[in-house]
Amino acid sequence: MRGGGLLGVLCLCGTLAHAEAAPPAPEPESPRTGLPADAPVRRNYVVPALEATALNLGIFAFHNLISGEQFALISWDSVRNHLNGSDGWTFDVDHFVTNQFGHPYHGSFTFAGARSSGVPFWQASLYTFLASLSWEYFAENEPPSINDQITTTLGGVFLGEVLHRTYRFLMDDAGGQVSIPRRLAGVLVSPASSLNDWIFGGEMSPGDIDRSPPLYAELNPGVSLRTRFLERAGDTPRLLLSQGPQVSLAGELVYGAPGDPQWRYRHPFSYFEARAGVTFPGVSMGNLYIRGLVVGSQYGGETSSARGLWGMYGLYDFGANDIMRVSSVGVGLGTTLQARLGQNTSLQGTAILAGLGFAAAGSLDLESQSELVRDYHIGPGVQSLLEAKLVRRGLGLLRVQARSWWVSGAYTEPRQGFESITYITWEGRLRVAPRLAVGLELPMALRVSDFGPDSRHAIGGSGLHLNLSYMSDDGFGTGSP
Repeated sequence: MRGGGLLGVLCLCGTLAHAEAAPPAPEPESPRTGLPADAPVRRNYVVPALEATALNLGIFAFHNLISGEQFALISWDSVRNHLNGSDGWTFDVDHFVTNQFGHPYHGSFTFAGARSSGVPFWQASLYTFLASLSWEYFAENEPPSINDQITTTLGGVFLGEVLHRTYRFLMDDAGGQVSIPRRLAGVLVSPASSLNDWIFGGEMSPGDIDRSPPLYAELNPGVSLRTRFLERAGDTPRLLLSQGPQVSLAGELVYGAPGDPQWRYRHPFSYFEARAGVTFPGVSMGNLYIRGLVVGSQYGGETSSARGLWGMYGLYDFGANDIMRVSSVGVGLGTTLQARLGQNTSLQGTAILAGLGFAAAGSLDLESQSELVRDYHIGPGVQSLLEAKLVRRGLGLLRVQARSWWVSGAYTEPRQGFESITYITWEGRLRVAPRLAVGLELPMALRVSDFGPDSRHAIGGSGLHLNLSYMSDDGFGTGSP
């Protein structure tokens, strides 16, 4: 199946510097309200279609001619069977990282290629859908995969929009001059966007990406001092893992902060948050969490003490380790707000309840028991997200975040059961120098799995992390005081 790559977004935090653009004819109530989307609007619908085809052909050629993967040995018979329905749509059994990260990352290339050719958000999503569909029909001899089609399309759209908007911000330098570090960061963040900027000379614009959005970014290198996992099957707990110190690296990006009184939400993903992190060596862990407002509006005026957003959010989550893993794509209703408690004190909060068309969760050790390589259950589900952050500007913050996924096993055997996974993180951070803070995190996790009368069990995990935070401003993402 298709492979992926490492997310380059962690590299950009050290290169971000806000560049103000001169807005034509701003509206009187706000110097940022009247900033138009990139202009003039210019679009090319042919180039991204050719690029999507070339990308599929290139990956297929690698698997067919170099790595010799069995699934890539296609024939006219396999293509005909796909088209006439002899090989009906099914759910595949690829590795977790391949299915849940590799496929969305593949889809993000096609989506970002369309966006950087000037294609609007909703039309660009069709490129990702059709590119994935053509792969399923023409690039594999296995039956088309429903889960690949879902994760490549939705995950590719959400991830691709985050990467492309981040790239556009990096290129929006003062005076039109983009520094070499920004250029390199842009290539790593979104290669497709960088390629089309070169092809079109930076002239293509879809008309739905705001200039100079409020943006907060941070880079968090640190040390994971301890990680423990306990399993309870019946009344007997068992220590699954006790891991010593590990190196960790994380990053966070908030685009379109709702607390900024001069900013207005106008287009899909004009507001999003993206967080990514890795921990190594030993028990390698990786995570990527994206949430962006797809359709919604703002509440609270420029002088209001509370301002926020509400509407339909798009979510793509990927959390992987050797014992407890979960990934999902879905949409849900929610709100994000910021309330001013004092001159320099703010409370931020987010609440989202989402339905998941496809999710994967668990760690079932199936590899040692069968020919399957799937070590997780897949099915529809629901997801909830609650987050609260108390910030004292220039001093520090306290934050608690809870994410919960409930995933049924409806798509494959065994069908009668569920996976329930909850992540909770407590965090405190103290500013020690301009744009620099030290922090302590206490992550906790709980997995409850029930797939039969004798299979119910629970796994609990906890950790302790120390980190440094290199921040784009001393407001910890609360905007101007």
